Amino acid sequence: MEICFNGAPQEISDGTTISAFLAERNLRPAEVVAEVNDEILGPDDLGRLLRPQDRLNAFRIVAGG
Repeated sequence: MEICFNGAPQEISDGTTISAFLAERNLRPAEVVAEVNDEILGPDDLGRLLRPQDRLNAFRIVAGG
């Protein structure tokens, strides 16, 4: 199935969770803020299954001084 990740189409397997998708791209949930279809996700939401045409964005958290 196809989703949109950070503005680009991506083919993924049915049954892929948000957490698994991020892990496949070496994005650790503790280091990113994720949103699906303009909804910001909390840690408990990352087990949710992605659906066809979902729009997933992940923003890396950067800290500094």
